[in-house]
Amino acid sequence: MIVPVAPHPRKREVFFVLLANRTERGHAKEKKLRWGEHAVFDPIIFDNIKVVLEGAVYDRDLDGQIAVTDRADLVDLARYSRQFRIRFCLAEDAAREDVIAAEIELGTTLVDIAAEQLAQPLAEPVGCTLCIHFFLRVAEPQHETQWIASVLDDIWGHRPRITQFVGVRLDKQWSWPETPHWYENKVTLDFQRKIGERNIEDLEQLIDLCVASLIRLRSGSG
Repeated sequence: MIVPVAPHPRKREVFFVLLANRTERGHAKEKKLRWGEHAVFDPIIFDNIKVVLEGAVYDRDLDGQIAVTDRADLVDLARYSRQFRIRFCLAEDAAREDVIAAEIELGTTLVDIAAEQLAQPLAEPVGCTLCIHFFLRVAEPQHETQWIASVLDDIWGHRPRITQFVGVRLDKQWSWPETPHWYENKVTLDFQRKIGERNIEDLEQLIDLCVASLIRLRSGSG
């Protein structure tokens, strides 16, 4: 069962107050803040990265560079994991039916949360996973997927692992062997490592690379 979590406010000053009020910690800490009879833990790594990421994306939305089209802040009660996703496109393409979208996905697991809050060596290192997804249409998958991988490798410096899932949406009127006009392609960039608060300063560059990727992908296949 996945339960949506209420989103944070957009204002970035809230985000930086949250970060400024945190004391420096090493691997993790047990400190609790007392409020009445309840014990309140400090925000976890996931929370701090999430609010800065969300604020940086919305800054570009307010500047007119991109348009945020979707956002999800989820808690999975079956696995006790958390996930945050925010999707956007180039502002000038927001009304297009064949819009190319980027999505940044941040995740953390019960093991990482427990290791941080209990100050126990349950995970090494403690942190979050980060993936980038691009959603676009392709007409000739056998050629365009190779071009897409080449373009993204060039922009991202051959660092993340790139996978592509190509499919077609069928309706009742579909009949084989009719050839579809286009296929849906979900491109995933997986960095295959955890990130932590030391990577917060890299989020601005990450969003810039997402925007650069959208521009290049929009230019069409080679």
